[in-house]
Amino acid sequence: MNIRATLGMAVAATCVAGAAIADSFPERPINMIAPFNAGGGTDLLLRGLAPHFEEAIGGDVFVSNMAGGSGTVAASALQGQRPDGYQLGYFSITVSTIQPQIKNVPYGVDSWTPICSVAASPTMLIVPNDSPFQTMEEAVAAIEGAPGEYVFGSSGPGAMTHLTTVAAFAGMGVLDKIRHLPFQGSGPAVKELTAGTIQFFGDTEILLSRGDFRPLMVFNDERLEGYPDTPTASEVGIEPPLNELYLWGGLFAPAGVPEETVAALAEACETAVGSDGFKEFAANSGTVINHRGPEEFDAFFRAQYEANGALIEAAGL
Repeated sequence: MNIRATLGMAVAATCVAGAAIADSFPERPINMIAPFNAGGGTDLLLRGLAPHFEEAIGGDVFVSNMAGGSGTVAASALQGQRPDGYQLGYFSITVSTIQPQIKNVPYGVDSWTPICSVAASPTMLIVPNDSPFQTMEEAVAAIEGAPGEYVFGSSGPGAMTHLTTVAAFAGMGVLDKIRHLPFQGSGPAVKELTAGTIQFFGDTEILLSRGDFRPLMVFNDERLEGYPDTPTASEVGIEPPLNELYLWGGLFAPAGVPEETVAALAEACETAVGSDGFKEFAANSGTVINHRGPEEFDAFFRAQYEANGALIEAAGL
């Protein structure tokens, strides 16, 4: 047998092997990790996506929660897993681009195989329905009148829930007159918001789908269609760069996932995000769908990683 024939057989065998991998994946359940406790916005979104992803991929998918360190516990654990596509994390802007720049964590910009982005929603400053504050002006006046009495909560230092509230109160000039109480995830923080332990919280519109809360303002360039009476941060007097904040998120796998597996996961993600079921979930929850495939998401993620230094500085982190 000559060399050309041998090489031809080798190439053919490689193609067949690649096709076999794509056709057989997944052979076991895929774990989607939510890096916060159950009940928060990230957890609710991932559980809304999972059944449609499961249908699209043609295999079992389950969601697990791994809270701690403002999402870094889950990300740190995932980056050490085998890059076979069976362990995915749904990471936000903060977990993937901010936390590794302010904490000593074992992951960075090159630790991941970005699979797809799913959503990008503006954040909001939120209060309970029974809060006495109807406007930001009322809240600021109360904070100025009783320094140290009021408390804002977050899902952890450096999380977008933290950055949103920092932007709100720093932007209004009262950050030094209000206290910060961080929690291990959004779930416990939301519980204490309901109980009155904290008076303010920052999250996306998805949290408002629970019906227990209302927004004082939104960090968007224009008012939201679903909340036309809620002013933007700019309208209440917050100036750039603190006037617009978006919580984007997507699926990441450890670096080194085979191209065939990435393609299968990316196709399933695109199908799931574009499904009628997920679109209905998004409409009901206020999720702003923003899908990107692997290459586009990788470029976006790396650009965000570099650009978020300004946000880190503004938050004093």
